[in-house]
Amino acid sequence: MSKITDIEGLKVGHWTDKKNKTGCTVLISEKPLIASVDIRGGAPGTKEIALLDPIASAPNVNAILLTGGSAFGLNASGGVVKFLEEKNIGIKFGGNIIPLVPSAVIFDLNVGSGKIRPGLEEGYIAANNASKIFSIGPVGVGTGCTVGKLLGNKYSMNGGIGTSSYKFDDGTIVSCLVAVNALGSIFNPINGEIIAGPMKNKKIYDSIDLLLIGKNQKRGFENTTIGLIATNANLSKIDCKRLAIAANDGLALSVRPSHTSNDGDLFFGISTNEKPTTLTQDQLFAASVKVTYEAINNAILESN
Repeated sequence: MSKITDIEGLKVGHWTDKKNKTGCTVLISEKPLIASVDIRGGAPGTKEIALLDPIASAPNVNAILLTGGSAFGLNASGGVVKFLEEKNIGIKFGGNIIPLVPSAVIFDLNVGSGKIRPGLEEGYIAANNASKIFSIGPVGVGTGCTVGKLLGNKYSMNGGIGTSSYKFDDGTIVSCLVAVNALGSIFNPINGEIIAGPMKNKKIYDSIDLLLIGKNQKRGFENTTIGLIATNANLSKIDCKRLAIAANDGLALSVRPSHTSNDGDLFFGISTNEKPTTLTQDQLFAASVKVTYEAINNAILESN
């Protein structure tokens, strides 16, 4: 399977707690990353996001953390920062190494034990586990992911973490890593098949149809699909922002509905900035859409 670590210099590591249904996942780059973000959901949980604004002065970041544990899980970023500092990876400023680790969370506190969340130690372990070879499905941040929640947790299906990658003839690569923890149902946009959602009596329901007849989630803020889209192409911060926007388009093709008021949906857009490319922006954006819905589908198929 093509994966995000097909891009030279990128590594992914997990910390997984199967018993308590939570975990975290980190993407690390030894070289600085150009990065931005596109937030579409109405209820995001984040850290170090303002520096990703194209007009912010921070030129680079060093890692991205995707974590369970809701707001508590953001503490795991401290462990990633600690690991990177030990490896001398970060922004050099005032005689110090300062690792920059933008982070985003999902809500998984009601899936396993709400008292067990990723923290500093768990973030450190995930970073230390980072490798070009990594698992997908119900691991790392994907451990506590579920989808199709309109009929309640009893009828939801497993979510998870997925990845996909596309390589152009000139060697330019666009890749996705995504944690799928959605309110909505999951579709394969190629053939229109529904592959996950609220399941009752062995039937998987379209969440949009359920919403139209008045089925509403009893408790909000339990949904979020978070991920990152990466490329080796030489891009600006603004280009990375647009790459993330395209990823959210890919999300909307597969997760229906997406970007709801109770979702924290967002995508980071990152570039290793290593490869000059003659590809148009729209070609890169098309690849971003494609690998995003493929990664979402891969996460679901690996988890159910």
